[in-house]
Amino acid sequence: MATVYLCIGTQKTGTTTLQRFMARNAVALARQGYCYPRMKGLGFGKIYKNRNGHFLAYISRDESRQRNYLEEKEKRERAYGQLAQAAVDYPNIVLFDEIIWYQCRKYENFWQDVIAEFQKIGCEVKVVVYLRRQDQVLQSLWNQRVKRMPCIAKGFDAWIADKGYSYFPVDYYAHLMEISKFVGKENMLVRVFERGQFEGEGNSLLSDYLQTIGVQLTDDFKCSQEEANPALYGNFIELKRVMNGVPGYLEMEDFMWAELMSANIYQAAQNKPGKTDMFSYEDKQAFLRQFEGSNRKVAQEFLGREDGVLFREPVCALPKWKVDDGTMYQDLTTFLVKMFCRYENEVKGLNARIDELEKMLGALAKEQKKLANQKSLASRGYRKIKKFVTKGIL
Repeated sequence: MATVYLCIGTQKTGTTTLQRFMARNAVALARQGYCYPRMKGLGFGKIYKNRNGHFLAYISRDESRQRNYLEEKEKRERAYGQLAQAAVDYPNIVLFDEIIWYQCRKYENFWQDVIAEFQKIGCEVKVVVYLRRQDQVLQSLWNQRVKRMPCIAKGFDAWIADKGYSYFPVDYYAHLMEISKFVGKENMLVRVFERGQFEGEGNSLLSDYLQTIGVQLTDDFKCSQEEANPALYGNFIELKRVMNGVPGYLEMEDFMWAELMSANIYQAAQNKPGKTDMFSYEDKQAFLRQFEGSNRKVAQEFLGREDGVLFREPVCALPKWKVDDGTMYQDLTTFLVKMFCRYENEVKGLNARIDELEKMLGALAKEQKKLANQKSLASRGYRKIKKFVTKGIL
């Protein structure tokens, strides 16, 4: 029986980096009996190319925004068909999609169906999940929601007050217990997203993750130091939040996002941003108190820690983030220059294309003229022949 390691996030715990690593090193994984399958023909688009477990979290909607359950079922059946063959060839299969953590609540009998379908193709399921301290993960989620589609224009305080994060389970114990009812607590591989708690050779997120699923990090693997999903820093988060609220902007498919991110990364490299917090220290402490009991139970029951400590990093008193008026003009100018550079390059590219097309048209015009001359000569020859035939010369 093959083992499926189903990694369900959570979001903002380095999942994009891990997915890219697994996809890039599929051959090295295969040498150790692990398959990170490229799910083919499911039509999820480029953004999901490394999230091979997305078929489980996929929600289809028709033009009237109604759920298309038939299409969801068809995609899952196609995916299980591909995984059935992988289960014959490999003892271990790794699937990944971080939104399963919350998306599973939108399906009736989600976990019962998942376990049953994998049993049909001869697989047992182990669920891997990384937990990040609630105040940290919500700040990161808000940043992500401002940064990328679907975008929001609410400030952090308003988003928290309105519980804009309600889709994301932050009572970790309650949610883990709900999943374990069907998966089994012994099959829940719960890890903590804290630098000081990572295990494996190197004590990094990658080494911790590979150790969790039983993979050895050898020289066969290619590692990358690039930041896969950088956050927006400083004034750039405010610029993007304001842009999101401008009527018509979201209908333009977020077209200035790439240049904003480029300016954001450039300025962060020039002037490394200091650590700040979206919460005030007092608000952060009050917010975290509501999860103390839940976190203690997770530590005791899922990690076997008698002391009940789940997160070990201290809750620090950091300056509360605010717009920096002193550097806003630099950030805004950098953003505008990035935009101008992009459009200037596009104009140059279009002009080069126009020149190329004009040369092609010129060549076609010459060829057309040549053919016209040949046609004219042929026509005159035809008329002469016809004249000779009429006079009986031919």
